[in-house]
Amino acid sequence: MSSRPDTWPDATGELLPNTLFKIAEQYPDLVYAEYFTDPIDIAKGHRKVTYRDFANAVHTTAWWIEENLGKPKIQDGNETMVYLGPNDLTYGILVMASIVVGYKMLFPSLRYGAEAIAKLIEHVDGNIMLSTTNPFPVHAEILARRPMRTYVLPSLPSLYATKSPHHPFTKTYAEHKHEHFVCLHTSGTTGFPKPILWTHEFVNANFQGYYLPPTNDGRELTHPFTGTLNRIMVPFPAFHTSGIVIQCFVGLATGSTILLPPPADSPGGVVDVIADTLDYLGSGPDAITTLTLPPPHMEYLARHPALLSRISARVARVGFGGGDISALAGNTIAAKLQILNEFGSTENGLWPAVTKPQNALWHYASLHPALNFRLDPVSESPDGTVCEAVLVKNPGAFAQPLFTMYPHETERKVGDLFIRHPEYPQLWRHYGRADDLLNFSTSETFHPAAAERRIAGHECVEEVLMVGTMRPVGALIVRLAQGKGVDDLWSVVEEVNQTSPVYARVRRDMILVVTEAFPTTAKGTVQKKATVDKYKKELDGLYEKVGVVDVRIDIPMTP
Repeated sequence: MSSRPDTWPDATGELLPNTLFKIAEQYPDLVYAEYFTDPIDIAKGHRKVTYRDFANAVHTTAWWIEENLGKPKIQDGNETMVYLGPNDLTYGILVMASIVVGYKMLFPSLRYGAEAIAKLIEHVDGNIMLSTTNPFPVHAEILARRPMRTYVLPSLPSLYATKSPHHPFTKTYAEHKHEHFVCLHTSGTTGFPKPILWTHEFVNANFQGYYLPPTNDGRELTHPFTGTLNRIMVPFPAFHTSGIVIQCFVGLATGSTILLPPPADSPGGVVDVIADTLDYLGSGPDAITTLTLPPPHMEYLARHPALLSRISARVARVGFGGGDISALAGNTIAAKLQILNEFGSTENGLWPAVTKPQNALWHYASLHPALNFRLDPVSESPDGTVCEAVLVKNPGAFAQPLFTMYPHETERKVGDLFIRHPEYPQLWRHYGRADDLLNFSTSETFHPAAAERRIAGHECVEEVLMVGTMRPVGALIVRLAQGKGVDDLWSVVEEVNQTSPVYARVRRDMILVVTEAFPTTAKGTVQKKATVDKYKKELDGLYEKVGVVDVRIDIPMTP
């Protein structure tokens, strides 16, 4: 394999398939990504995929699409192909190959079920379904709700092994930047997921974010993905925004190498596998430099000191994104690893962040001024003034990705809430989402994110959700660790109550304990509406049983 260059070719102003083909010619033997050939036994080794392999697989897949499906009548990315498959490198290949032939891809999350996926496909008028030789059970359920033409894609190893001539691709960025790159979707936190279309212009704006200069006071970018010597282990689902960024952006924009660990069914299982994988890779040239984890996996890691010690002995830093983690979890991990707290969204990509004064400030974002965001006060909290982020369109060369979707707007609320650090004015802590706001029937409102994080940090809590919209007072839906009960939880609820307004305090008899895991989004965070709907009957019974009618009664803090 070739040694990695010190600098990486600038990939802005290009269509990504052209970028891939260019790099495959310049650095054919350079490793693009690695994956384990056996999903169960890591001792059987991992495969190193070069840029030549990646480009060849794209050409092979493009020819397969054309021969089996034909080209769309208008090759502008409007016609959609849908794919449901295992968590592997097929997704990046399909994104590139679909563009080469003139289609675009949609990758629904399997966690949403047949009804939600069928509605999502209907939104984009999808009529072509691709799958593997062993499709998921939900595949048939989706087709029963929305009949489509179906095709079985060749296996990933065969896509790499089949040597194919280059498929013609003559499009340029200047002429085709407004065409679709891929179709993603919202997280489904508050309802059915909705499609979000990325154009090539959106992708280019994201790439510009990887090349931003240091700030005027010398703070450098801290993306976990930068650097040609960087080796990143990424367990994020391939169908999610993070997965597409990892497979299609990271290597092509920065020259970093990505490694997909073997799959597992739970956050704990994933972290266990990662620890084993890091031990297998060792400390030599195959060692990982950066680990990225979703929030539930970070919480699990913090609760298992032996695992944290093993992982911190093998890797120096961990990045997380897609949601927040508890202060207890973050502080525990920060004592062992540098934490990169990454913010992003499907509508704006990864927000460019810069260095912070110290790792102890892991909970705060230090965003690059080029992001050009304004923070408008919306409410007060015990932690300070809660502000909503508003992106203001840049007049300069760097156009934020969001405004490629909304070109006629000069500013746009993004729905993320922040609180400023009391000593470092350039640092902001994420406080939740504006659409998480609880609207009580008494007209009072409350942002539950901070309270949920504090309760979630308790060792006996597996998952927690605060509810109260259209109710007189707040309540908790909580899943506890095995053998734990409300008595084990109550002390932390009392602590949270002391810093919450009276109407948002949770009584002991307003805690609903459940045993099943909460429904989750593609990124592993809780589907809040689905969870509330699932337990609506139990919640109704809870409110009726305790006779809560008016929040202005005297609420006892103990039984």
